[in-house]
Amino acid sequence: MAWIFTYNEMMWDFPYPYQMRKKALLEEHHRSFNYLMSDRYGSPSAPAPGLGFETSGDCRGYAYLIPEDEEDETLENLQKIHTDRFTLKESTIIVDNTSSEDAFFFISNRSHPDYIGKLVPQEIVKIAQQGFGPCGSGTDWLVYLYEKFLENGISDLATDAVMSAMKWHSPGNSGSRTS
Repeated sequence: MAWIFTYNEMMWDFPYPYQMRKKALLEEHHRSFNYLMSDRYGSPSAPAPGLGFETSGDCRGYAYLIPEDEEDETLENLQKIHTDRFTLKESTIIVDNTSSEDAFFFISNRSHPDYIGKLVPQEIVKIAQQGFGPCGSGTDWLVYLYEKFLENGISDLATDAVMSAMKWHSPGNSGSRTS
């Protein structure tokens, strides 16, 4: 059996058979809007910010325990979904604040042409405002992630900072504070 640590929409939309789903912590990693997404909420001509994964910090997410007879096929399918934008890694996670387990996860591939690195939240918002794909706009994507994180009890600095910047820089906001 293998644990798969998820930090993105896979936390609530895991498409493969599993035996168990638990909250988990992966130390020394964090979420980051660090690549240009050209599918779903973006397109090649109007990419949206994609949610990737970087080293440093700590990340709370969900881990799925995959049955042994499904392990190879699940990992192969996950690699297809993540494409070459991500690299499969293995590390120790803390499951339900009680046990340490080895787990697989995907980290952003810094050599991929769509990798944009660390940007300030205002830059992420600008990219999102220009992004549009078959599922909606880049800003729709940011709002969706934020709401799903809240719904799943996940606090995330990257999405919180981007949502704050998006509210501050939204149309109709003059940029001045009122008392």
